Amino acid sequence: MTELDLDDPVNVSTTAGRIFKIIRDHGPLYGKDIVRRTGLAKSTVSAYVDRLMSVGLLREEIPDGMKRRKLKVAESAGYVVGVALGQSHLSVALCDLEAEIIDSVGGPVDLVRESPEKVLNRVISYARELEQRAGLGPSALFGIGFGLPSPVDYSHGVPVNPPVMPGWDRFPVASFLSQEFTCPVFVDNDVNVMALAERDKGAASDLAYRKGSFLLVKAGTGIGAGIVINGEIYRGAKGAAGDIGHIGIDGDGTLCRCGNTGCLEAVAGGRALAARAQAAARGDRSPYLAEALVRGEALDAEALARGAACGDEECLRLVASAGAYLGTVLAKLVNFFNPSLIVISGGLTNLGERFIASVRESIYSRSTPLATADLIVKKSTLAGRGATMGAAILVLDEVFSHRNVGMLMRKISD
Repeated sequence: MTELDLDDPVNVSTTAGRIFKIIRDHGPLYGKDIVRRTGLAKSTVSAYVDRLMSVGLLREEIPDGMKRRKLKVAESAGYVVGVALGQSHLSVALCDLEAEIIDSVGGPVDLVRESPEKVLNRVISYARELEQRAGLGPSALFGIGFGLPSPVDYSHGVPVNPPVMPGWDRFPVASFLSQEFTCPVFVDNDVNVMALAERDKGAASDLAYRKGSFLLVKAGTGIGAGIVINGEIYRGAKGAAGDIGHIGIDGDGTLCRCGNTGCLEAVAGGRALAARAQAAARGDRSPYLAEALVRGEALDAEALARGAACGDEECLRLVASAGAYLGTVLAKLVNFFNPSLIVISGGLTNLGERFIASVRESIYSRSTPLATADLIVKKSTLAGRGATMGAAILVLDEVFSHRNVGMLMRKISD
């Protein structure tokens, strides 16, 4: 067992951070569990735990029917704000230190017509509203996480060449918000933050996956993937990793907004499916969709799912083809990356189990037997919460990293 100098600020920072992270990732834990995981002496662990408890970052709880106490994160010691910006909607959530949503607010946005300043001022207004409703002061805010529908330069907190966000290229999102809130701001691609939510709160939260490698696929208006390797987000050299929506479908000539043809997003994304549903309704190929069009209903993923459930052959074909196209691209990734889990999220999951089954079938038929031997493909269980929860987790991962917990302890103690 190792003894450490508790007066050494380097030891305080790194060791406190290490102990806190173990409790955050695996807690609630007994003291002996922390000793076993760290290899530190019982007295050393006890001293650091006492410090973490004295500044309010940890608390004790007694499980039902037990006498011994376990240690866990003091979820009400502060809060973080998670922001999810989509192509047409903005959501802002107030979360505790376990990334559970306390309160949220949101509304429509128009990224084509509204300037970055206008959208970000609305973020500020929503965050202040949540702060006021919860009766919390600004000093309790540990950080803000922001998910953008764009490639992101993570180190600088700016979007890069966003195809659906005119005027946002290199706009200083993180520094803009930091001027209003005296806390750190972290900005990442929306699919990456959704992957963090699945890792900690969703389909990948089982320990077997959480420290492993998996893909989170957002299938909606756009299509992208969050790549998790050994429990950490992989962003690539320039933050563009996971942009699978522009992988080409062999032999397809559909023009994509990027200028190329046959891109997955142009063939199987939300807009492409809506256009095909419209054509099917107007061309009398789908009785269900034709009647829905007459009734003035939106011909979206949910309409296709309802039509498929009613046995409409064209709806069934459109749902199956969308899943097959997505599965074809994912099969290439499975052969290359060999993940243990693929989680499907986004608006196209409203197409129902037929869509997910079609994705699975295409992956398994086009991947090598070894790559799919233990592969699980499942739908996200987080519904609309994933993006804001993931943005909150992005903050917590950074603020409660090894290097930052010691500084945070000193800040709280001052």
